[in-house]
Amino acid sequence: MAAGLGKHLGTRQQEATFRPSFADNWCEMDFEVTKTDLKWNIPFPFLEYPLTSMESSEFSSGDYCNWTLCLNNREGHLYISQNLRLIKNNSKIAPAIQVFTGIANKKGDLLSTETVILDINNFIRSKSLYVSTFKIEELLKSKFYEKEGNWVIYCTVKIWNRTETKSCTSSSKITSDVFHSELVSTQFEELFKNKTLSDVNLNVGGQIFPAHKNIIAASSKVFAAMFHHETSEKLSNKVDIQDIDPDVFQEVLRYLYTGRMSRETLDKMAVGVLAVADKYLLDELKAECENHLMKRMSADNCAELLAFAAQPHPAINLKKYAVDFLRRYPDLVMATDGWQKAKKENLVWSCELIEMLCGRKLLDV
Repeated sequence: MAAGLGKHLGTRQQEATFRPSFADNWCEMDFEVTKTDLKWNIPFPFLEYPLTSMESSEFSSGDYCNWTLCLNNREGHLYISQNLRLIKNNSKIAPAIQVFTGIANKKGDLLSTETVILDINNFIRSKSLYVSTFKIEELLKSKFYEKEGNWVIYCTVKIWNRTETKSCTSSSKITSDVFHSELVSTQFEELFKNKTLSDVNLNVGGQIFPAHKNIIAASSKVFAAMFHHETSEKLSNKVDIQDIDPDVFQEVLRYLYTGRMSRETLDKMAVGVLAVADKYLLDELKAECENHLMKRMSADNCAELLAFAAQPHPAINLKKYAVDFLRRYPDLVMATDGWQKAKKENLVWSCELIEMLCGRKLLDV
């Protein structure tokens, strides 16, 4: 308990302020996520003419496990279970496998549940676990099932695998390096905020951002070329930028000073930041934005991200991921408002051709 808090009843408590400090000892664990998606189309009326069970083909999640989905129709319920078989030493696998399952109809309406399977270390070789249960009577009456079958089960399996563990004590040189690195980053953050001794003004859509030529030139090849030659920007100490949102540019400028981009910022403006990163040749920031957008891709934003990735600022990895997402889940993507907007505004090249290739009837614009 913080000093002075809660000593006497009736005493007004003050808010304790947490002030982070550099620990003498630290440990850092790195994990990589293996994500496997399955779309299981079932054209057989399994609920109306139940079989004892039905099992999907076998799939693998990296080098860690193989698995299948199995349907069981029993006592008025539809059970979806997952048969897991470990194929690699699981000592480095986090003690949880996350399984997401859902049933969808042609329109892309999704009935979903999420299950976290614990105690992976108790697996000897294989295990069968229920991941979803549905009442057949309710399912037959819902919009998630069509007469004579033709329904789809979606499943996503996530496995966290520990790739590296780092630790050190106060005597380690790494601690000193980390401390000085954090200190320098903090000092540059202060320099970004107070603009002390700034020597150039960046005019972004009418909003002025004082900056330091040496710092932004050290981070961006575009600014380096601008200030290393006798350009009008170098001579006037003014740079006019008209095609970037000032709020987005402010965060990119902060990155030029600190080398950091917060997750909250990427959640709000990753698309805009990626475009600016491409313009000023900030390759690491561009890659960070692409990865962020790929991790958050969904049926709702797939068309928007596909259209963005195809623009002059190429985002090759994002484009490939969006195309693959569309190829895997065409029904879900094409049922969204984002896809309809893409068609109306011609954001995605030949939406009609894509729909025909995916076996769908053309949607009315």
